[in-house]
Amino acid sequence: MADQCVAVASFLALLVSSARETPPPTSNVVPTEVDFIVVGAGSGGSVVASRLSEVPQWNVLLLEAGPEQDETTYVATMYGYTFSNPEYDWQLKVQDTPNDHTGVIPRARMLGGCSSHNGVKFMRGEKGDYDCWERAGAKGWSYKDVLPFFKKSEDNLEPDLASDTEYHGTGGPLSIQRFPYTDKSTELLLKAYKAAGLKEADLNGPHATGLDRVQTNSRGGRRNSTNSAFLSKARVTRRNLHILTRALVKRVVIDPRTKRVRAVEFTDQNGALKVVRAKREVIVSAGTFLSPQLLMLSGVGPARQLREAKIPVIVNSPGVGQNLQDHLVSIGGPTIKLTRSTSVPTAQQMTSDADNFAQRGQGPLTSQGVAAVMVRERSPLQSRRERRPAILTQHHGIWADGKPLLPYCSEANAVRNSTGSYYNQIVPDIMLLHPRGTGQVRLNTTHPQEAPLIYQNVFQHPEDVRVYAAGLKQVVDRLNSSRILRDEGATVTVPWTTCGGHQQGSQPWYECVVRSSGGTSWGHGVGTCSIGRVVDSRLRVKGVQGLRVADASVMPCVPGGNTNGPTIMIGERAAHFIKEEHRGRHCRHC
Repeated sequence: MADQCVAVASFLALLVSSARETPPPTSNVVPTEVDFIVVGAGSGGSVVASRLSEVPQWNVLLLEAGPEQDETTYVATMYGYTFSNPEYDWQLKVQDTPNDHTGVIPRARMLGGCSSHNGVKFMRGEKGDYDCWERAGAKGWSYKDVLPFFKKSEDNLEPDLASDTEYHGTGGPLSIQRFPYTDKSTELLLKAYKAAGLKEADLNGPHATGLDRVQTNSRGGRRNSTNSAFLSKARVTRRNLHILTRALVKRVVIDPRTKRVRAVEFTDQNGALKVVRAKREVIVSAGTFLSPQLLMLSGVGPARQLREAKIPVIVNSPGVGQNLQDHLVSIGGPTIKLTRSTSVPTAQQMTSDADNFAQRGQGPLTSQGVAAVMVRERSPLQSRRERRPAILTQHHGIWADGKPLLPYCSEANAVRNSTGSYYNQIVPDIMLLHPRGTGQVRLNTTHPQEAPLIYQNVFQHPEDVRVYAAGLKQVVDRLNSSRILRDEGATVTVPWTTCGGHQQGSQPWYECVVRSSGGTSWGHGVGTCSIGRVVDSRLRVKGVQGLRVADASVMPCVPGGNTNGPTIMIGERAAHFIKEEHRGRHCRHC
């Protein structure tokens, strides 16, 4: 047993070393004045900084609170490895509210942000999501308006997708590819869904619903974060791009008389306070939870909160921190236990797989197993007036009884199973895409510089419970009735038994289960600096000159899928707006 765990340790070392990217040397010299300062090197900020630095006359400073991208994250199948590491994750705690069992929200603090440690699923949402944005006040953000900016980033490596030039792009910095390896369990799941009547569709194309083989921001099983896609080469070749890691921004300095941005204050890795002046603009890209906090620390936000925190009010903006939305998942859910198609190798096979990945970019470690399968569909009980599908089912594999161990490691020598490649059970992650309930992000008015207070709204709205319960029932019934799964020895189980005296498996029973079990958010938070409420349609903070927000916080409605892709699009569009306004509408670098 111990020898097998040693083999696993060797496996991990080989895997990481094969995908590691060595960051270029960086200067600790902090400029005193630049044209643009971008706060946060995540999915939005990395794009903004890279695109602005394409203009050689502009000096751009990118400030990131965390370190360089962690080496383990370059292996796409090892997503989540940094979630519980405070060196690379903010570990934001959620306040106690009814039904909410989220506890902690993983938010990356490293170059590339959440694109450096998420599950690499690349989704855009669908047309109806951007119609929702326009109805909420985001004029000029229809699907027709945003599609060119999705395509601008994209280098789609799948011939069948790349040939659809109406919806997909090639030649951009961000590699988009399906997982190149499909294991037996994934084929089994796809076969079962197709037999149930689901049709394969490109959910990043014209289709709102269907069964899809997940598109990812990866190449050959290696993660393509916004750090590696937009920053790695640029920081070597562009002397006008300055990147400073471990720089914790304290506030944006705004002239209280003119309401114009002047500078950014931050502490460097040694804790020394620094001030850099911005000649043109500051772009805040700190994310859904930290961007509203930074605006409030800078004097922009709900006046009452600012006064309680003894922060001078520069602009009273009541929408800052409001409208928090996320996808919701119930506690518990169905599990598919595998027998014949199980993906559990020996330690020797794992080492061989790691070598195959390192030497040839092939084999199971280029994939995350059943994470390659997703279904987006309507709930049977959602309103006919709501055109957007309400339910998204993604999947992940777990090992044995759910303990996070790689195969053949004892408790005494535990090694986290942070790969998605080896598993003997499938967990369908069934999400409510468009909850009616919203939450908020507030300052900790006693200690404003500490983490903000996050209040979510999880299954408190009765319509959220009803619509989600019907979608949950639909997925479980489909799996239970699958002859293909049964014939392969797969069994479907749910963790719930009796609830409220209702007949097990009925709609009232599922509603009772959702209400009594509660749920969690899914790490796709948006909306706290919404277009129309906090920023205008060009992402400029209302009431302040020279300040924008460019991240998921500006989305007025949560999209129908993972939010990394739309955040990258927002970064592209923000850079485009800035170039237009500072260089003219026909600028060469727009």
